[in-house]
Amino acid sequence: MSRSADYTIQGFIYQFNKTLLEVLEDTEDSEIAIEGIIEDIEVKSELQTTAIQCKYHETNENFTLSCIYKPVLQMMDHFHENQDPKIQYRLYAHFPNEKIGTTSVLTHIEIDEILLSKDKSLKKFIDKLKNKVNISEFTDRFTLEFGPSLDELIVKVQKALVSNGMPENDIDTLIYPNSIQMIADLSTIHDSSKRRILKEQFLQNLLKIKKTAVSRWTTELKTLDKIIKSRKMQLKANLAKNSRLRYFIISESTLDSFNSVIVTFISEYLGKYHYKEVHDKTPIFCLDCSLETFNNIIFRLHRKQIKVNDGLVAEKFDKGKFIAEPFRIKTDKVLFTEFQLKLLRYSEQAINILNENKSEDCFIFMETIPEGLDTEDINVEHISLNELEKIKFVMGMSDIYE
Repeated sequence: MSRSADYTIQGFIYQFNKTLLEVLEDTEDSEIAIEGIIEDIEVKSELQTTAIQCKYHETNENFTLSCIYKPVLQMMDHFHENQDPKIQYRLYAHFPNEKIGTTSVLTHIEIDEILLSKDKSLKKFIDKLKNKVNISEFTDRFTLEFGPSLDELIVKVQKALVSNGMPENDIDTLIYPNSIQMIADLSTIHDSSKRRILKEQFLQNLLKIKKTAVSRWTTELKTLDKIIKSRKMQLKANLAKNSRLRYFIISESTLDSFNSVIVTFISEYLGKYHYKEVHDKTPIFCLDCSLETFNNIIFRLHRKQIKVNDGLVAEKFDKGKFIAEPFRIKTDKVLFTEFQLKLLRYSEQAINILNENKSEDCFIFMETIPEGLDTEDINVEHISLNELEKIKFVMGMSDIYE
């Protein structure tokens, strides 16, 4: 990951934590919107709406006005377009050398400086607002607050979770990562009306979750080691069962070096969980990749002497052939099986086949659960990891992940 990408993710995690803290510290039954129409966070009570934008400047030791030109102009633009006296604007920003919790206002002179910027990326705002916006009224409604570092903010969030009745022993491995994932999931919903939550509802939903969220967001947390070890223990119970029908849905776009590692992963899975006579239910691997890559994977599995049922008869897919279980016989203590796994290329037809012939466990290694997949009455294990070593670790196929 590049340094700039790393800082971008930190910025999102900072925003998610600040959102979570607003939810947990709410005392007025406020409706809180994530990625609101106005700003990153909107806290709406009967009396007012507070529009909050978050900026995390871990590498900028000292605060300078130029660091906040853009968010100030964005807020000013909304103020200019929406003369609602109930809206207060707050910029919540972290700079290492600024005292946590202090607030500041902007002067007319500072706003003039922002509007005189020659930054081409800000031109559309400046042209629209210069000599047209009511600066005095905007500055009356605007506050700059200096927030803590990400680590300090996380500590505040975790303490707030405990004070709201969450079990302290589960904070690191279950409650906190799931709460961050819930905020992240809400932020990606297209319909803004569905990105709104109330504190009581949020806490009730959080307590219902019994599996640790493992995703691009939670794996960036400093508690990663505890998170994936906890997830490994949660998976262990079902993976230890011999007679268990398991499906795997894996995306080329989310697994690093997919083409070079997928054959090894399938081979090692079979060597761990599908080689005994009691392993009597053939796993299905559904791969979201190009046809060329899919065919190449089948060829490479063949070279490793792994027999595959891809459902093809004279180059045409036959569902009956695909869903049939293999002929198996044991002679002289050697188990012979017609094939060791079933392989599908991801498509609407493939999802329909999975829906018609339900598994007991469905492992999903992709960003989101596939649209159209029927998850009723099956155990879904959604693990959004992109590194093979971490996947093998949580699956109990290796003892280390680094």
